[in-house]
Amino acid sequence: MKRISFALGCIYGLVAITDILFTFNGYEQGRLFSKPLLMIVLMLLYAAETGIRSSFSKILLSALLFSWCGDVLLLFNGFFIAGLLAFLSAHIFYIIYLFRIGAGVKGALQFQPLLGIPVMAYWLLFSALLLPYLDTLKIPVVIYATVICFFWMLTLNLFGKTDTKTATLFFSGAGQFVLSDSVLAVNKFVYPFEILPVVVMITYCSAQFLLVLGSVRHLRNSNII
Repeated sequence: MKRISFALGCIYGLVAITDILFTFNGYEQGRLFSKPLLMIVLMLLYAAETGIRSSFSKILLSALLFSWCGDVLLLFNGFFIAGLLAFLSAHIFYIIYLFRIGAGVKGALQFQPLLGIPVMAYWLLFSALLLPYLDTLKIPVVIYATVICFFWMLTLNLFGKTDTKTATLFFSGAGQFVLSDSVLAVNKFVYPFEILPVVVMITYCSAQFLLVLGSVRHLRNSNII
């Protein structure tokens, strides 16, 4: 990792800790500055590592940019659907990125489709839990849940298509993204509890960082950067 990237990684960690502390203490005014900074610093880190020269890096940068839009929109009341659409767009870009890795090479899920059963079971059970609480938001939330679980399943298919460490970074990042969004949904629709927003931010910050590391490793191993 380059020195500038290491420095940006440290800054990202500090901003993440700051935002988590603001979240824990309910300091929403402070979060107007800390939360938007998260993806800005991560985009700078990714740009420093990759140069944003390949189509892969441009796709992942687009995912981070839409994530930034989602972060900002969800800071304000009344913008939940807009934030949901922004993160849905981010996941679509992540999915496009994953589809392009090892094109024509079969992954673990293609060799053994039964590996996807736990992810499908999670989607079914969690959707069933949320549906009674969603009212008019049933369709958009279920669509979002479907897309993010599909994203998670695609990272499972990376095993066998790329090296194990890269696949693990993507799989762990996507899994934490699913966990983050699941906890957010529980807190918003089912049972609001003061510690849950903190869990959301811890898993979200970790998820995005792992996905960036996975992409950097993939591009480096593929001699794209």
